Amino acid sequence: MKLQLHDVAPQEVEAQLFVAGLFEGEKAVEGGMGRLDASLANRMELARKQDDFTGKSGQFLTLYGGDNGPRHILVVGLGKRDEWTPEKLRRAFGTAGKQARAKRWTDVVLMPPLKGFARPDEERVTVAAVEGFVLAMYRYVRQSRNLEKLPTLELLRVTPGESEGVAGLKVGLKQAKANLDGTLFARDLAAMPGMDLYPESYAKIAKGLESKNIKVEIFDRKKLEKLGMGALLAVGQGSAHPPVLIHLTYDPGNLPKKAKTFCLVGKGITFDSGGLDLKPAAGMRDMKIDMSGSAAVMGVFKALDTMKPKCRIEGFIPAAENMTGGNAYRPGDVLTSYRGLTIEIDNTDAEGRLALADALAYAADTVKPDTMVDLATLTGACWIALGNHATGMMGTDEKLVEMLTAAGDESGERVWRLPLWEEYSEQISSEIADLKNTGGRPGGASTAGAFLKEFVGDTPWIHLDIAGTASEVPVSYVPHKELPTGVGVRLILETLRRWV
Repeated sequence: MKLQLHDVAPQEVEAQLFVAGLFEGEKAVEGGMGRLDASLANRMELARKQDDFTGKSGQFLTLYGGDNGPRHILVVGLGKRDEWTPEKLRRAFGTAGKQARAKRWTDVVLMPPLKGFARPDEERVTVAAVEGFVLAMYRYVRQSRNLEKLPTLELLRVTPGESEGVAGLKVGLKQAKANLDGTLFARDLAAMPGMDLYPESYAKIAKGLESKNIKVEIFDRKKLEKLGMGALLAVGQGSAHPPVLIHLTYDPGNLPKKAKTFCLVGKGITFDSGGLDLKPAAGMRDMKIDMSGSAAVMGVFKALDTMKPKCRIEGFIPAAENMTGGNAYRPGDVLTSYRGLTIEIDNTDAEGRLALADALAYAADTVKPDTMVDLATLTGACWIALGNHATGMMGTDEKLVEMLTAAGDESGERVWRLPLWEEYSEQISSEIADLKNTGGRPGGASTAGAFLKEFVGDTPWIHLDIAGTASEVPVSYVPHKELPTGVGVRLILETLRRWV
């Protein structure tokens, strides 16, 4: 996906579609919008006077162009200017992206509403508008003859509107490119069928991210056995595809000695049948997205060479298939984890926390990060608690809690903190092992977090449960409920901008 600065007056743009926005009650009579409207015989202003388009949030106005300039104009309502947020703009331009997706328009010029904003907000407005439009245009194409014939948005030209806000636009475009590169990559990974994405193939995809600044190491089954990662190995032992641990390192070089290390760990269950505690058929169909946490980690690394943060970033992905083969692990088994803690298996469908346990403990032990964040589609309980509207957050790094909360509000990937009281740890106590892998239905999201906490040691740590936000999020820039959202990428990238 390419983003290109297109510093051309709106009325002179040659494109299939021109997209812009107007705030409620404002007139298209000044600047670039005014000249564009004048070239259209003031049809925007006429629509406003007749209350056909007032700029309210959710409204849009479609016009045909004149003899010169864009062939179609799509104006979206942005709501009241004094109530704007990046997410409101993202959703507004998402409605435009959905319209363009339905009409199959791909030759597009977009104009963010920069007029009237100070420089820092010009950047934020640009990011939100571009993200909303591009994310709403997303399609996953594998082998559908119909989809393969559809044109795709490979280039988006973005204009500041007659040189207004060029500096802010340039910076915003760079940030938007990093965010989109990562998010679209994460969406593609999570959309892949399990027959295409399994531990070995996932490792090959990860290897494709290697660059001057990014190194990738793959731990195969023999290495996992040598390290004593009994929890991860158990999850994958029922599958024909053995588990792997993917280790990614971003190091731009020339970092000061006191440079900090940020660690990401993503659940990489490439398909989850539930194991011997088999999922119902209706719940199993979409379990190819059970690796969405790891997709977010991969998406972040995809974006790093564009973003270029001044810190070291480590990424770990425990990848496995949770299947029902004759060698599958059983309820009642007792596993020994990398950290040495023994785990009684209460339910084989609580497998993600087992894979994460070994990866978290290994990461804390070897790279000794300043902070660590894991992302996982971990519990249905979190989805029940928060719906598809926020990611569950819990952990021990108080400063990072604040940063993630602010980053969630900015990126639209909101987080909501859940408790990790001692009582939740008591629920996962076992009579025959150090702990059980579930604590029953009550407080299921927090007992899962309490389980993970046992494996991070003293490392400052945050757990993000994305079970409800990895799919079926009801916003305009997720174009279809069956498509993954790529959640976590923009949240983490925004957090990194604040953390470094």
